[in-house]
Amino acid sequence: MRIVIVGAGIIGAALADRLTRPAPGGGPGARDEVTVVEAREPGAGTSGASYAWLNANDPADPGYHRLRTAALATWRDVAAGFGAPSWYRPVGNTMWAAAEDEKARLSDRVARLAGLGYTVELIGADRLRALEPHVRAPDGALIAHYPGEGYVYGGSAARALVRRARESGAEVVTGRRAVGLTTDGDRVTGVRLDDGRELGADVTVCAAGRHSPALLATAGIALPLVDPAEPGSAAPCLIATTTAADGVLNGLVQAPDLSARPAEDRGLVLEATDLDAGVDESASPELVRTVGAELLARARVLVPGLAADIAEVRRCVRPLPADGYPLVGFQRPGLYTVVTHSGITLGPHLAVPADREIHGEPSPELVPYRPDRQ
Repeated sequence: MRIVIVGAGIIGAALADRLTRPAPGGGPGARDEVTVVEAREPGAGTSGASYAWLNANDPADPGYHRLRTAALATWRDVAAGFGAPSWYRPVGNTMWAAAEDEKARLSDRVARLAGLGYTVELIGADRLRALEPHVRAPDGALIAHYPGEGYVYGGSAARALVRRARESGAEVVTGRRAVGLTTDGDRVTGVRLDDGRELGADVTVCAAGRHSPALLATAGIALPLVDPAEPGSAAPCLIATTTAADGVLNGLVQAPDLSARPAEDRGLVLEATDLDAGVDESASPELVRTVGAELLARARVLVPGLAADIAEVRRCVRPLPADGYPLVGFQRPGLYTVVTHSGITLGPHLAVPADREIHGEPSPELVPYRPDRQ
């Protein structure tokens, strides 16, 4: 089977890797001709710019929680196949609340997650100091620790997956953008690139993240993603990285006004959702600098004595489905779509049932997440 995957973020990279994995005795994917098309380089977009938190921390929908919990296990298996890679960091997450209403919400979240079998514990200040010696939480804060959570260096993870797929026979086309779907009647037959080439396929996989609606629209197909250009859109965010801050954090730390974790280049990654208002396509350099300065100020409260400065502030545009849930499945004959927020958490796991569906075996696990659901 000829399969073209558009996009080499974590979703497309994980699927390419899955489709090219050797199957004992030959099986689904064993003889596929896989081509990956990426406009830049693997992991260069949202996957490489995002906060990249691995978690199943929301108990609101038990079914979706189970999917995310399974995804954490899949990440462990994928990382084991690379032999303890430096880009996979299952180092735990610490979160706290200080205001009384926030403490009540966190307490309820912890109780509901524990009821679902998720590993979480409430800890005191002494335990926080043992986990994160340089971090300070307010006196009286309610503190929760999630030892099974972590993060990945998304760009490095995507590159590793694509590299292994290439070594297993995939063709990887970088620096070329898929500008349209080719069709024959109702069937999608491949993609057209920005250099005029057409790549034919038995199945075309749209894993283009935030760019998916534009690609699908060339064949008259809609995808319910939040428009990042709309005023007040929740899709864009700003992520700052700092200069070197070796040993300042051991894992993820989620304070009420700041999320922080170690960066790949020895600094810190900083994010605060309340600072993302107005961060649309036209965000001014002045706004970006202002947000970066505020993130650094908050980091210096979180870690007293922090000597690092802001090295870079990046705008990250997340592919946000309108209802928050993954969009996975066939939209036309020959066209399979995989687009979701929390792509970092879900990517390798979604690749497993997607592989089966591409080869004709429907997956009950994915039924609630079809792209054409009403």
